[in-house]
Amino acid sequence: MTLIQAIVLGLGVGSLGTTGIFLWIEKRANRWDVIQENQAQTIQDLASLQASIHKGELELKKNLTAPDLLNVACSADYLKTSGDLLCREMFCRLQTREGDGASQSECEEIANVSNSLSVLNSCQALGLEIETCIDYIGKRK
Repeated sequence: MTLIQAIVLGLGVGSLGTTGIFLWIEKRANRWDVIQENQAQTIQDLASLQASIHKGELELKKNLTAPDLLNVACSADYLKTSGDLLCREMFCRLQTREGDGASQSECEEIANVSNSLSVLNSCQALGLEIETCIDYIGKRK
């Protein structure tokens, strides 16, 4: 092999190698563009999904704190016949939301008083001694 053949062969191999590497890098850069476009679309889809979930949670909170849940328990007829403890407890529970409003323990105290009074009334209706009922209520708690 002569010197000119070696130079021509070196230039050919070098040119082909450089061209191949350049094409490989370009192809790889194009893939990153596609990946970035797909990531952007995925992030947009995720954001819209989270927004719809958040909107659903807000609607649920509105429904759970709707004052029309108190229509029966706080109606004048129900208050005359059954007292106001259920109305108080329901109102307290409606006000218990994520740290603002009444605490859960306050609502439990109202429910506890209501349940204790119900047991005492039932004991009186059955003709049982009040001491026995009070002992029963103390053991139940």
